[in-house]
Amino acid sequence: MRAVIVIIFIVFTGYTGTAQIPVNNTIDPSDTELNVAVRFLSNYLSEFTPAKKFLPDFTQYWPAADCRRYRIPDRLIYAVSAEIPTYMLGKPTILSARPENGRVHIKTMFSRVDSTGNVMVSAITNHYVQRGADGRLYFVNPMAIAAQDWRSTELNNFTYHYPAYHKFDKQKAKELTEKTDKLEKEWNVLPILIEYYFADTREEIEHYRGFDFTIAMGNRDKPSGISDGIDNIIYCGGMGENYFHEVVHIYLNKLFPQSPLTEGLAVFYGGSLGHDLSWHLKRLDTYLQVHPNIDLNNPDDFYYLDNYTNPLSTIQGMLCHMAYKKDGVAGLRRTMKYTSLTTLLKVEYGIDRSGWNKFLRDQIATNAQ
Repeated sequence: MRAVIVIIFIVFTGYTGTAQIPVNNTIDPSDTELNVAVRFLSNYLSEFTPAKKFLPDFTQYWPAADCRRYRIPDRLIYAVSAEIPTYMLGKPTILSARPENGRVHIKTMFSRVDSTGNVMVSAITNHYVQRGADGRLYFVNPMAIAAQDWRSTELNNFTYHYPAYHKFDKQKAKELTEKTDKLEKEWNVLPILIEYYFADTREEIEHYRGFDFTIAMGNRDKPSGISDGIDNIIYCGGMGENYFHEVVHIYLNKLFPQSPLTEGLAVFYGGSLGHDLSWHLKRLDTYLQVHPNIDLNNPDDFYYLDNYTNPLSTIQGMLCHMAYKKDGVAGLRRTMKYTSLTTLLKVEYGIDRSGWNKFLRDQIATNAQ
C-alpha cells in the first residue's frame, strides 16, 4: 500500500491552500451556523500545503483535552498514508454540511482528475464542528461520537478498543503480549503503551475513524492495518487482538527512520495481510517464474502483484530474514542501518545494481523453499 500511495501522491495535483474550497451543494448564505463551520474547516485544510514543513497548531482547532492526550489529535491526517497527510492526497470539495445533534457535520471529498478526465477519489471524510463553552469552534473526533458502540479492555501495555458485538479473545491478546515481550527483550527496548483499535474488517475501522471512503477500501476484504508511531496507536481489521505487524512498526520504525526496509522488518516479524513471510515468498517465486520479463534490477517498478502479496515488502522481508538467519538481531540491526538498498546489497552481498535481478530471483527461490 505504501508504494501505491506514494505513486498516487506524485500524480495528484495537490491542494495548494490558496483557492477557496468548492462546495458541491450550495449553502444558504443566510445560514450563519453552516457557513461559519465550513469556513472553519476550509481554514484548517488550507494549513496542509507542500510549502509548509510543519503540521498546524492543533490548539487552534481541537479541544484542549485532545491536544493534551495526543500530539496529533486529528486521527484522519495519517490514516491513509503514514507519510503523506490525507488532506494532501487530492483537491478538496465539500460535499455537504448539515446540523446534527448540536454540531455541524461536513463531508469532504479529496480527489484529482486524471489525464482522461476521470475523477479519482482518494478519500471522503467526515468532520464535526462544535462551539465550545468558551465560544470557540472546535472539531469533534468522530470516534468519540461513536464511542457508545465500542468497548475497551486493558491487558499489559495494550488498551484494546473494539465494537460492542465482539467478544474479547484473551488468548489472542495473550499471544500478542508474548510476541511483544520477546521483541522487547531481543531489541533491548522499553515497553510502549499502545492503543489498539480493531474490528472484523478494515472498512469498519475506517468508518469509525471518520471516513466514508479511502483508497485502502474496496476489493476483497483481507486483514490489514496501519499504525501511528507518533501517538502509538494501531488500527486494524481482520486479525482481532493479535496483529503483531503493526506493533513491530511502533517499536522499531523509530530506531531506523532512514531505512528502506522498515516495512520488510514488520513483514519478517509479523507477516502481511494475514499471512507470514514464507507464504508471500512462495507466491512471489511462482509469479516470477512465469514472468521472466520482470526486471528486479529496478524493484521499485514491480510494486504490484495482486491484492494479497506486495512484492516490494516481501523482498524487503526476505532481506531481513537473511540478515537474521546469518547473525540474529545483530545482523538485523546492521542491515537496518543502511539508508539505501544499493549500499546494503553492495556491502553485505557484493552485488552491484546490474546483478540485482539474478541475485534477488535466486534468493527468492531459495528462501521460498
